Amino acid sequence: MPFGASPILRQSLQLRPTFELALRSSCLQLVLARWGLETAALMQQRDNKPAPDDERKARAVEAITTAMYESGLDDHATAKEKTMLDKPYRAWEYADYTYGDHWESFGILQWILGRQHTIPPYYSNFDRARLFQSTGILPIDPSTVEKFVNQFMSSQTHQTLDSQQLQHEVDISEAWFWRARAQVLLGLQDEIKRADSLKAECGKTSPLDDALKAKHIPHALRKMAAEMPKSIPLAARRALAKGIIKEVEADDFAISVEMKSSESDAPRTVSVPYSNLDENHHDAIRKIAEARFLAFAWSLGKTKDWDADQVGEMVSINPINAIWTPDES
Repeated sequence: MPFGASPILRQSLQLRPTFELALRSSCLQLVLARWGLETAALMQQRDNKPAPDDERKARAVEAITTAMYESGLDDHATAKEKTMLDKPYRAWEYADYTYGDHWESFGILQWILGRQHTIPPYYSNFDRARLFQSTGILPIDPSTVEKFVNQFMSSQTHQTLDSQQLQHEVDISEAWFWRARAQVLLGLQDEIKRADSLKAECGKTSPLDDALKAKHIPHALRKMAAEMPKSIPLAARRALAKGIIKEVEADDFAISVEMKSSESDAPRTVSVPYSNLDENHHDAIRKIAEARFLAFAWSLGKTKDWDADQVGEMVSINPINAIWTPDES
């Protein structure tokens, strides 16, 4: 007898009010504007290049911080974001630079707000210039922040996003986040087995625990590491059958890449299995999937705070990950 999904497996997704999404998006945009200035300065320093426009950039940094306070965004920014913006120019630390991963979160928020029409594949990034332009915000001008947010403050402003489309994109996000985490576990099977054995015998934790925590691998998934070689092909087939992914290659999620046989030839697009990518590409896709998952989870009220570490403990947004949700009869 086919399984009939219970109502809890079909619960509707409820977005936060649009003005909350707009405020969160605006906070991200100011921090990402600062990130751009700091990253450019860091690259100049690494390349031993002169920085003749340092004074201008320092003034821009001050203006961005001022815009946060004058627009009232300081009441909506996270403690981490405020600390980052309050730091003097060129005083950022490594953890601050990693906030650049939130470009993909910013993209999802803009998509939900109707400022982006499509979400790129999970092995591609949003166009950052287009994201910045879509809000009309000038990070050094607090009035543009207010103008953007005010568009969503009216009680008459409602979400126009189709519920089925939202559900589909959440399902896609869950699937790629699961696959990205699965790759981490797949590469660390032996280390996980040794670490778990050591903890059982001596009660000691290993550096691996910190590494998995840094990559937001919840304990519930860690227990499944040994099953990943079998789980990935099954997940790929189920995701394809459900329409969550478009293609399967060698029993794995397919990644489209452009290849050229010679300099004179036009590039051609080929599909390769996820597992065939190198570690750097795996890490890049994991960061895309993680940032987009964070944006969906927060926007849907599945987590109270904008905190990647908290979301990292989540396995899914749906009651059961979309890949494994039983089909309705």
